[in-house]
Amino acid sequence: MSNWKLHTPNGVNDILADECAVKNGIENKIKAAFAAKGYGEVQTPTFEYYDCYAGAGGQLSQENMFKFFDEQGRILVLRPDFTTSIARMASTKMSDKPYPQRYMYCGSVFRVEQTQGARQREFTQGGIELIGSYSPESDAEVIAAAMDAVKAVGINDFSMEIGQIAFFNGLKEQACLDEDETERLRERIDSKDSVGIKAITDKLHIEDGVKKLMIDLPYLFGGGEVLEKAYVDGLNEASKLALDNIKRIYDILCEKGYEKYVSIDLGMLESINYYTGSIFKCYTHGVAFPICAGGRYDNLMGQFGAPRGAVGAAIGVNRLMSVITSKEI
Repeated sequence: MSNWKLHTPNGVNDILADECAVKNGIENKIKAAFAAKGYGEVQTPTFEYYDCYAGAGGQLSQENMFKFFDEQGRILVLRPDFTTSIARMASTKMSDKPYPQRYMYCGSVFRVEQTQGARQREFTQGGIELIGSYSPESDAEVIAAAMDAVKAVGINDFSMEIGQIAFFNGLKEQACLDEDETERLRERIDSKDSVGIKAITDKLHIEDGVKKLMIDLPYLFGGGEVLEKAYVDGLNEASKLALDNIKRIYDILCEKGYEKYVSIDLGMLESINYYTGSIFKCYTHGVAFPICAGGRYDNLMGQFGAPRGAVGAAIGVNRLMSVITSKEI
C-alpha cells in the first residue's frame, strides 16, 4: 500500500523556491499592469455556498466542483472561478456605489479536471472584471488591459482571438433550434466539421445565404474582412447587431495600436453559457491552451439581484510560468 502522506493528490503540486520566485514575479507584474488601468484589488472567499455557483447560469457543471459540507450540513464548494464570486460581492456589497466598477484579483481556483497533460485541479488566475457597462468600449478596455498584462510579463509574441456569442445566438434563433440542436451545431462548428454542419442546416427552413454562413462559420477567421463576409442577405437583426458590436470592439483595439495582436474568430463558441456577447482567448507559443480568456456576461449579475452589464478576463498564471521558464532554458 502506498504511503499517501509522502505524495500530493492528482492535479496539485508543490511550487519550489525558484519556481515560486517566478510565479510571484508574474503575479506582481499582472497586478501592476491592471492597477495602472484603474482596477482595484479584491479578495473573495476560497469557498462559497454551492448555491452561489449552481444558481449563476450553469456556467460550471457540479461535476467540476470540489464540494463538501459545513457543520450544519450545507453544501460548500471550493472556488471554481473568480467571476461568479466577484459578481456576488459586487451585487450584495457594492450595488450602491457608482458604476462602472473595476476589480482585479489573483489567487487559486479549484476544479475537478482530468489531469492528463497541462490540466491542474488547483491553479492560479489573475484577472479583472468591469461591472456596470454594456458598451463595446468596455469590452475593448478589458481586452486591451489583458494584452498589456501579458506584455508586462515579458510575452510579446501572442495572438488575441475575439469571437461573439450573440452572433451565434442570433443564428440559432433565426433557425429556431432547440437546446439539443444548438449543442450539436456548436460541437460541429467547434470541431470544424463542415459535413456535419451541412447535415444540420439542410433541414432548416432559412435563407440559403444564412445556411452557407453557418457552414462557413468555422473558417471565418482573420481581420475586418471576416465581418464583411458575415453580413449576408437574409441575416436577422440580432446577428447584425452582434456583428456591429464586434466590429466596434475590433476597430477600437486597432485604433489603440493592438492590430498586430488581434483577430476575429466567428467560429469561436464557448461552452460556458453565461457569456452573452464578446468572448476572447489569447494564445502564445509553447502552450496548447489559452493563456488568457474572458468575455461579456450581462446576465450573471442579475442572478444576485443587481442586473448590470459586465465583462472580464482571466490570465492563467501557471501557464505563463511554463512559457517564461521554457524561454529561459
